[in-house]
Amino acid sequence: MEQQSGSRQPRPRLGVSRCLLGDRVRYDGGHRHDRFITDTLARYVDLIPVCPEAEAGLGTPREPMHLVRTGGGMRVRGNFSATDHTAALQGLVERRVAELANEHLDGFVLKARSPSCGLAVSVEGSRGGAPGLFAAALTAAMPGLVVIEERGVATPARREAFCIRLFAHARLRGLLEQAWTPATLAAFHTREKMLLLGQDRSLYDRLGRVVAGSGTRPRADTEAEYAAVFSRALAKTATIGHHINVLQHLAGHFRQSLDAARRDVLHTTIDRYRTGAVPRGQVLALVRDLAEELDLAWVREQSYLAPCPEELLEQP
Repeated sequence: MEQQSGSRQPRPRLGVSRCLLGDRVRYDGGHRHDRFITDTLARYVDLIPVCPEAEAGLGTPREPMHLVRTGGGMRVRGNFSATDHTAALQGLVERRVAELANEHLDGFVLKARSPSCGLAVSVEGSRGGAPGLFAAALTAAMPGLVVIEERGVATPARREAFCIRLFAHARLRGLLEQAWTPATLAAFHTREKMLLLGQDRSLYDRLGRVVAGSGTRPRADTEAEYAAVFSRALAKTATIGHHINVLQHLAGHFRQSLDAARRDVLHTTIDRYRTGAVPRGQVLALVRDLAEELDLAWVREQSYLAPCPEELLEQP
């Protein structure tokens, strides 16, 4: 992904449950190595490995554990011995989450069903699931963080959605780590407009109002609201209909620059994407090429056209 002019593009920082990296830290002494994370994603992001259970000194291998809801709150107990490990885990979790808050994370991939890392874990004595101790503390401390379980990168479509969010979060972090001004915030927002429009129109409109009022509000208020709404918008699911709307909006910028025949080619390609005849990547490549050829800077610099490295986008 090319760096947009005038913007900072830091590498995303991604926390990962260590067993997904191939480390033998699971209760049975094994791992759950995820090749996409280690062989592909790791080329573009910085990985920060975490295993609360191993780091709490519970040993490997160890007795499997589960969550129990009691009058005193959520507990973590051994499956066979009923030994309560809550205090050891809770102490590690509090310390580790505090450390991670200073790591400037953009996202986290957690191991599903883990009593420490899972986002929706079965709970003894309770209906439904609950987050593990680490997952609960992590999401409470960093509500804007892009957090998924490993199943969130199990298919090309899910991988793409996650990676788009992860890299957008990193771009926003790059802006906020600088001494941003209303002008640089406006420039950042301009580059993200089509990506945001493709996620949620109402949140796109709200972000526009935040940017417009940034010169008259306290800096901290503007930053907090923009970051929170930006994260909410990117968490939405972009449908084909949303993408068609964005692509047609982009096509409108070529109205004065392309002759009728080439405009027809562009609109036909967009329509073929709508029917499933061509992948979205083919439409994006066409728009990028045209914007480069015609030197349409506003279109060329839209993050929507290259939201993350091409290898991480869904392939046809």
